Amino acid sequence: MNYYTLEVLENAIENITELVELKSGEATAIISEYGGRLLALFPRSDCYNLLWINSDPRRVITTRNRAIGGDRYWISPERDYFYKDPENWAEWDCPKSLDPANYEILASSNASCTLSSQIYVFNHRTKQGIQGQITRQFQIIKEPYETGVSYCGVEFLDDCVLYRPNLKINGWSLATIISGGQKNPGTVLIPTNSNPKPISYFRTIPEDRLKVGENYVAYKIDVDDIYKLAIRPEDIDFSRPAKIGYVLKIPNSEDYGFLVKLSDDIPRTQDECFDIARDHSDAEIGVIQSYNSESSEKPILKYGEIELQLNQFETIDNASHGKAKHQIMSYIGEKKEIISVVQKYLDIRDPILF
Repeated sequence: MNYYTLEVLENAIENITELVELKSGEATAIISEYGGRLLALFPRSDCYNLLWINSDPRRVITTRNRAIGGDRYWISPERDYFYKDPENWAEWDCPKSLDPANYEILASSNASCTLSSQIYVFNHRTKQGIQGQITRQFQIIKEPYETGVSYCGVEFLDDCVLYRPNLKINGWSLATIISGGQKNPGTVLIPTNSNPKPISYFRTIPEDRLKVGENYVAYKIDVDDIYKLAIRPEDIDFSRPAKIGYVLKIPNSEDYGFLVKLSDDIPRTQDECFDIARDHSDAEIGVIQSYNSESSEKPILKYGEIELQLNQFETIDNASHGKAKHQIMSYIGEKKEIISVVQKYLDIRDPILF
Protein backbone atom coordinates (compact mmCIF):
# COMPACT_ATOMS: atom_id res chain seq x y z
CA MET A 1 0.00 0.00 0.00
CA ASN A 2 0.99 3.67 -0.08
CA TYR A 3 0.88 4.46 3.63
CA TYR A 4 4.28 5.19 5.17
CA THR A 5 5.45 5.74 8.71
CA LEU A 6 8.67 7.74 9.12
CA GLU A 7 10.72 4.59 9.78
CA VAL A 8 9.28 2.69 6.81
CA LEU A 9 9.86 5.67 4.51
CA GLU A 10 13.47 6.16 5.54
CA ASN A 11 14.19 2.44 5.14
CA ALA A 12 12.55 2.43 1.69
CA ILE A 13 14.73 5.27 0.41
CA GLU A 14 17.91 4.56 2.40
CA ASN A 15 21.11 5.25 0.45
CA ILE A 16 19.27 6.04 -2.81
CA THR A 17 18.89 9.83 -2.42
CA GLU A 18 19.64 12.46 0.20
CA LEU A 19 16.82 13.29 2.62
CA VAL A 20 16.67 16.30 4.95
CA GLU A 21 14.64 16.09 8.17
CA LEU A 22 13.06 19.33 9.31
CA LYS A 23 11.89 18.99 12.91
CA SER A 24 9.84 20.95 15.41
CA GLY A 25 8.95 19.07 18.59
CA GLU A 26 7.29 15.82 17.57
CA ALA A 27 6.61 17.04 14.01
CA THR A 28 8.85 16.00 11.10
CA ALA A 29 8.92 17.10 7.47
CA ILE A 30 11.06 15.24 4.93
CA ILE A 31 12.66 17.05 1.98
CA SER A 32 13.96 14.92 -0.90
CA GLU A 33 16.95 15.99 -2.98
CA TYR A 34 15.58 13.76 -5.75
CA GLY A 35 12.85 15.82 -7.37
CA GLY A 36 13.56 18.81 -5.13
CA ARG A 37 10.39 18.49 -3.10
CA LEU A 38 8.65 18.10 0.20
CA LEU A 39 8.19 14.35 0.40
CA ALA A 40 6.49 13.76 3.73
CA LEU A 41 4.63 15.40 6.62
CA PHE A 42 4.38 13.69 10.01
CA PRO A 43 2.44 15.72 12.61
CA ARG A 44 3.24 12.97 15.15
CA SER A 45 5.99 10.36 15.37
CA ASP A 46 3.47 7.48 15.30
CA CYS A 47 1.35 8.43 12.28
CA TYR A 48 1.32 7.87 8.53
CA ASN A 49 2.73 10.38 6.09
CA LEU A 50 -0.15 12.64 5.03
CA LEU A 51 1.26 12.99 1.50
CA TRP A 52 1.14 10.18 -1.07
CA ILE A 53 4.38 8.35 -1.96
CA ASN A 54 4.85 5.75 -4.66
CA SER A 55 4.75 2.14 -3.40
CA ASP A 56 8.19 1.48 -4.96
CA PRO A 57 10.23 4.68 -4.47
CA ARG A 58 13.58 3.00 -5.15
CA ARG A 59 12.45 2.00 -8.64
CA VAL A 60 11.10 5.50 -9.26
CA ILE A 61 14.41 7.10 -8.32
CA THR A 62 16.67 4.68 -10.17
CA THR A 63 14.62 5.03 -13.37
CA ARG A 64 14.33 8.85 -12.97
CA ASN A 65 10.54 8.68 -12.96
CA ARG A 66 8.76 11.85 -11.84
CA ALA A 67 6.00 10.01 -9.91
CA ILE A 68 7.64 9.66 -6.50
CA GLY A 69 4.91 11.72 -4.80
CA GLY A 70 5.13 14.53 -2.25
CA ASP A 71 4.58 18.20 -3.10
CA ARG A 72 6.28 19.25 -6.36
CA TYR A 73 6.87 22.36 -8.49
CA TRP A 74 5.82 22.53 -12.15
CA ILE A 75 4.99 25.29 -14.60
CA SER A 76 1.82 25.83 -16.62
CA PRO A 77 0.01 25.98 -19.02
CA GLU A 78 0.05 22.20 -19.14
CA ARG A 79 -1.13 22.17 -22.76
CA ASP A 80 2.00 23.93 -24.07
CA TYR A 81 4.69 22.24 -21.97
CA PHE A 82 3.38 18.71 -21.29
CA TYR A 83 1.52 17.76 -24.48
CA LYS A 84 3.74 17.02 -27.48
CA ASP A 85 0.69 17.59 -29.70
CA PRO A 86 -0.95 20.53 -27.93
CA GLU A 87 -3.52 21.27 -30.64
CA ASN A 88 -5.07 17.84 -30.08
CA TRP A 89 -4.20 17.49 -26.38
CA ALA A 90 -2.24 14.35 -27.30
CA GLU A 91 1.02 12.64 -26.25
CA TRP A 92 1.25 13.88 -22.67
CA ASP A 93 4.80 13.73 -21.33
CA CYS A 94 6.42 15.32 -18.29
CA PRO A 95 9.88 16.64 -19.24
CA LYS A 96 12.52 15.03 -17.02
CA SER A 97 14.48 18.28 -17.25
CA LEU A 98 11.70 19.90 -15.18
CA ASP A 99 10.73 16.98 -12.95
CA PRO A 100 12.67 15.31 -11.43
CA ALA A 101 15.35 17.70 -12.85
CA ASN A 102 18.74 17.51 -11.07
CA TYR A 103 18.34 19.17 -7.72
CA GLU A 104 21.22 19.65 -5.29
CA ILE A 105 21.00 20.59 -1.63
CA LEU A 106 22.71 23.96 -1.19
CA ALA A 107 22.20 24.34 2.56
CA SER A 108 20.32 22.58 5.34
CA SER A 109 19.61 22.69 9.06
CA ASN A 110 17.05 21.19 11.43
CA ALA A 111 14.61 23.96 10.50
CA SER A 112 15.21 24.80 6.83
CA CYS A 113 16.94 23.80 3.62
CA THR A 114 17.55 25.16 0.12
CA LEU A 115 17.71 23.15 -3.12
CA SER A 116 18.40 24.24 -6.68
CA SER A 117 18.46 22.79 -10.19
CA GLN A 118 19.04 23.87 -13.76
CA ILE A 119 15.90 23.17 -15.79
CA TYR A 120 14.89 23.04 -19.43
CA VAL A 121 11.39 23.20 -20.85
CA PHE A 122 10.05 23.07 -24.40
CA ASN A 123 6.97 24.90 -25.62
CA HIS A 124 5.40 22.46 -28.07
CA ARG A 125 3.12 25.17 -29.47
CA THR A 126 5.83 27.75 -30.29
CA LYS A 127 8.59 25.14 -30.79
CA GLN A 128 10.88 27.07 -28.42
CA GLY A 129 13.24 25.47 -25.92
CA ILE A 130 13.91 27.47 -22.76
CA GLN A 131 16.77 27.10 -20.26
CA GLY A 132 16.30 28.15 -16.67
CA GLN A 133 16.91 27.56 -13.00
CA ILE A 134 14.69 26.87 -9.99
CA THR A 135 15.66 27.45 -6.36
CA ARG A 136 13.38 26.16 -3.60
CA GLN A 137 13.62 27.08 0.08
CA PHE A 138 11.75 24.99 2.67
CA GLN A 139 11.24 26.02 6.28
CA ILE A 140 9.31 24.32 9.05
CA ILE A 141 6.84 26.83 10.53
CA LYS A 142 4.46 27.42 13.41
CA GLU A 143 0.73 27.16 12.81
CA PRO A 144 -1.03 30.47 12.04
CA TYR A 145 -3.95 29.53 14.35
CA GLU A 146 -3.70 27.92 17.76
CA THR A 147 -5.55 24.60 17.58
CA GLY A 148 -4.09 22.28 20.23
CA VAL A 149 -4.04 19.53 17.55
CA SER A 150 -0.88 17.71 16.39
CA TYR A 151 0.46 19.46 13.30
CA CYS A 152 3.41 19.90 10.95
CA GLY A 153 3.77 22.89 8.64
CA VAL A 154 6.21 23.89 5.91
CA GLU A 155 6.68 27.16 4.05
CA PHE A 156 7.98 27.18 0.48
CA LEU A 157 9.74 30.03 -1.29
CA ASP A 158 9.99 29.13 -4.98
CA ASP A 159 12.17 31.25 -7.26
CA CYS A 160 12.20 30.22 -10.92
CA VAL A 161 13.88 32.03 -13.80
CA LEU A 162 13.53 31.14 -17.48
CA TYR A 163 15.97 32.79 -19.86
CA ARG A 164 13.45 34.18 -22.33
CA PRO A 165 11.36 37.35 -21.80
CA ASN A 166 7.59 37.88 -21.89
CA LEU A 167 6.57 34.27 -21.28
CA LYS A 168 2.94 33.62 -20.41
CA ILE A 169 3.68 31.14 -17.63
CA ASN A 170 2.58 30.44 -14.06
CA GLY A 171 4.33 28.53 -11.34
CA TRP A 172 2.38 25.49 -10.18
CA SER A 173 2.37 23.78 -6.77
CA LEU A 174 0.94 20.23 -6.65
CA ALA A 175 0.62 18.12 -3.50
CA THR A 176 -0.15 14.41 -3.96
CA ILE A 177 -2.64 13.13 -1.38
CA ILE A 178 -3.48 9.65 -0.09
CA SER A 179 -6.93 8.09 -0.24
CA GLY A 180 -8.57 5.04 1.23
CA GLY A 181 -10.15 4.22 -2.13
CA GLN A 182 -13.86 3.74 -2.80
CA LYS A 183 -14.63 2.50 0.72
CA ASN A 184 -12.79 5.35 2.45
CA PRO A 185 -12.59 8.37 0.13
CA GLY A 186 -11.17 11.72 1.14
CA THR A 187 -12.78 15.13 0.69
CA VAL A 188 -11.26 18.21 -0.87
CA LEU A 189 -12.71 21.43 0.58
CA ILE A 190 -12.25 24.77 -1.19
CA PRO A 191 -13.56 27.95 0.50
CA THR A 192 -15.30 30.29 -1.95
CA ASN A 193 -17.45 33.32 -2.29
CA SER A 194 -21.20 32.65 -2.48
CA ASN A 195 -22.63 30.81 -5.50
CA PRO A 196 -19.35 29.48 -6.96
CA LYS A 197 -19.24 28.01 -10.46
CA PRO A 198 -16.83 25.04 -10.32
CA ILE A 199 -15.17 23.99 -13.59
CA SER A 200 -14.60 20.45 -14.86
CA TYR A 201 -11.16 20.40 -16.48
CA PHE A 202 -11.58 16.91 -17.94
CA ARG A 203 -14.89 15.07 -18.34
CA THR A 204 -17.81 16.67 -16.54
CA ILE A 205 -17.62 15.77 -12.85
CA PRO A 206 -20.69 13.71 -11.77
CA GLU A 207 -23.00 15.10 -9.11
CA ASP A 208 -22.10 12.31 -6.67
CA ARG A 209 -18.47 13.52 -6.67
CA LEU A 210 -19.07 17.24 -6.27
CA LYS A 211 -21.12 19.23 -3.76
CA VAL A 212 -21.51 23.01 -3.71
CA GLY A 213 -22.15 24.53 -0.29
CA GLU A 214 -23.00 28.09 0.66
CA ASN A 215 -19.37 29.20 0.81
CA TYR A 216 -17.36 26.19 -0.34
CA VAL A 217 -17.01 23.33 -2.81
CA ALA A 218 -16.50 19.69 -1.72
CA TYR A 219 -14.94 17.10 -4.06
CA LYS A 220 -14.47 13.34 -3.64
CA ILE A 221 -11.00 11.75 -3.84
CA ASP A 222 -11.34 7.97 -4.21
CA VAL A 223 -8.65 7.38 -6.91
CA ASP A 224 -11.12 5.25 -8.87
CA ASP A 225 -11.73 7.43 -11.95
CA ILE A 226 -10.09 10.41 -13.63
CA TYR A 227 -11.63 13.84 -13.05
CA LYS A 228 -10.27 17.30 -12.35
CA LEU A 229 -11.92 20.22 -10.55
CA ALA A 230 -10.94 23.88 -10.83
CA ILE A 231 -12.12 27.08 -9.15
CA ARG A 232 -12.12 30.45 -10.92
CA PRO A 233 -10.33 33.43 -9.34
CA GLU A 234 -13.73 35.19 -9.33
CA ASP A 235 -14.98 32.56 -6.86
CA ILE A 236 -11.99 32.61 -4.49
CA ASP A 237 -12.30 34.12 -1.03
CA PHE A 238 -9.09 36.18 -1.08
CA SER A 239 -9.70 37.41 2.47
CA ARG A 240 -8.42 34.03 3.69
CA PRO A 241 -4.84 32.83 3.06
CA ALA A 242 -6.03 29.18 3.09
CA LYS A 243 -7.06 28.24 -0.45
CA ILE A 244 -7.67 24.46 -0.49
CA GLY A 245 -7.90 21.70 2.13
CA TYR A 246 -8.23 17.93 2.26
CA VAL A 247 -9.81 15.72 4.94
CA LEU A 248 -9.31 11.95 5.17
CA LYS A 249 -10.12 9.27 7.72
CA ILE A 250 -6.70 7.68 8.09
CA PRO A 251 -6.69 4.06 6.82
CA ASN A 252 -6.43 1.45 9.59
CA SER A 253 -6.98 4.11 12.24
CA GLU A 254 -9.66 6.10 14.05
CA ASP A 255 -7.72 9.31 13.37
CA TYR A 256 -8.51 11.90 10.72
CA GLY A 257 -5.96 13.92 8.78
CA PHE A 258 -6.21 17.42 7.33
CA LEU A 259 -3.94 19.09 4.78
CA VAL A 260 -4.33 22.73 3.81
CA LYS A 261 -2.43 24.84 1.26
CA LEU A 262 -2.13 28.58 1.85
CA SER A 263 -0.86 31.41 -0.36
CA ASP A 264 -1.55 34.98 -1.41
CA ASP A 265 0.71 34.53 -4.45
CA ILE A 266 -1.90 33.18 -6.85
CA PRO A 267 -3.61 34.73 -9.92
CA ARG A 268 -6.51 37.02 -9.09
CA THR A 269 -7.93 37.41 -12.61
CA GLN A 270 -8.44 35.29 -15.72
CA ASP A 271 -5.75 37.33 -17.51
CA GLU A 272 -3.07 36.24 -15.02
CA CYS A 273 -3.46 32.48 -15.57
CA PHE A 274 -3.05 30.41 -18.75
CA ASP A 275 -3.92 26.82 -17.81
CA ILE A 276 -7.07 26.19 -19.86
CA ALA A 277 -9.32 23.15 -19.40
CA ARG A 278 -8.47 20.15 -21.60
CA ASP A 279 -12.02 18.96 -22.32
CA HIS A 280 -13.71 22.36 -22.04
CA SER A 281 -11.28 24.71 -23.75
CA ASP A 282 -13.89 27.47 -24.02
CA ALA A 283 -14.52 27.47 -20.26
CA GLU A 284 -13.10 30.05 -17.89
CA ILE A 285 -9.77 29.29 -16.22
CA GLY A 286 -9.45 27.92 -12.68
CA VAL A 287 -6.46 28.73 -10.49
CA ILE A 288 -7.20 26.34 -7.60
CA GLN A 289 -7.37 22.76 -8.82
CA SER A 290 -7.83 19.20 -7.58
CA TYR A 291 -7.18 15.96 -9.44
CA ASN A 292 -8.60 12.47 -8.85
CA SER A 293 -6.60 9.71 -10.55
CA GLU A 294 -7.50 6.11 -11.32
CA SER A 295 -5.66 3.19 -9.72
CA SER A 296 -4.99 0.37 -12.17
CA GLU A 297 -3.29 -1.91 -9.63
CA LYS A 298 -5.69 -2.02 -6.70
CA PRO A 299 -5.24 -2.37 -3.76
CA ILE A 300 -2.09 -0.33 -4.45
CA LEU A 301 -3.66 3.10 -4.71
CA LYS A 302 -2.65 6.02 -6.84
CA TYR A 303 -3.09 9.59 -5.70
CA GLY A 304 -5.24 12.63 -5.70
CA GLU A 305 -3.85 16.15 -5.83
CA ILE A 306 -4.51 19.58 -4.35
CA GLU A 307 -2.99 22.28 -6.52
CA LEU A 308 -2.34 26.01 -6.70
CA GLN A 309 -1.53 27.99 -9.81
CA LEU A 310 1.08 30.53 -8.64
CA ASN A 311 2.00 34.05 -9.71
CA GLN A 312 2.41 34.87 -13.38
CA PHE A 313 6.08 35.23 -14.36
CA GLU A 314 7.39 38.80 -14.78
CA THR A 315 10.04 39.97 -17.25
CA ILE A 316 13.18 41.27 -15.51
CA ASP A 317 16.50 41.85 -17.31
CA ASN A 318 15.37 40.04 -20.46
CA ALA A 319 14.29 36.88 -18.57
CA SER A 320 10.99 35.63 -17.12
CA HIS A 321 10.89 35.33 -13.33
CA GLY A 322 8.35 33.53 -11.16
CA LYS A 323 8.57 33.95 -7.40
CA ALA A 324 5.95 32.73 -4.94
CA LYS A 325 5.57 32.01 -1.24
CA HIS A 326 3.13 29.33 -0.09
CA GLN A 327 2.58 27.03 2.86
CA ILE A 328 1.20 23.59 3.59
CA MET A 329 -0.08 22.61 7.03
CA SER A 330 -0.91 19.07 8.13
CA TYR A 331 -2.93 17.91 11.13
CA ILE A 332 -3.91 14.59 12.69
CA GLY A 333 -6.44 13.97 15.44
CA GLU A 334 -9.94 12.90 16.32
CA LYS A 335 -12.71 13.78 13.87
CA LYS A 336 -14.13 16.57 16.02
CA GLU A 337 -10.65 18.07 16.42
CA ILE A 338 -10.05 18.05 12.68
CA ILE A 339 -13.46 19.60 11.96
CA SER A 340 -12.58 22.44 14.36
CA VAL A 341 -9.27 22.98 12.52
CA VAL A 342 -11.10 23.03 9.17
CA GLN A 343 -13.37 25.77 10.50
CA LYS A 344 -10.41 27.90 11.66
CA TYR A 345 -8.65 27.74 8.29
CA LEU A 346 -11.54 27.56 5.82
CA ASP A 347 -14.47 29.08 7.73
CA ILE A 348 -16.59 26.05 6.79
CA ARG A 349 -19.03 24.82 9.44
CA ASP A 350 -20.20 21.20 9.35
CA PRO A 351 -18.60 20.44 5.98
CA ILE A 352 -19.90 17.69 3.72
CA LEU A 353 -17.48 14.74 3.89
CA PHE A 354 -17.62 11.92 1.37
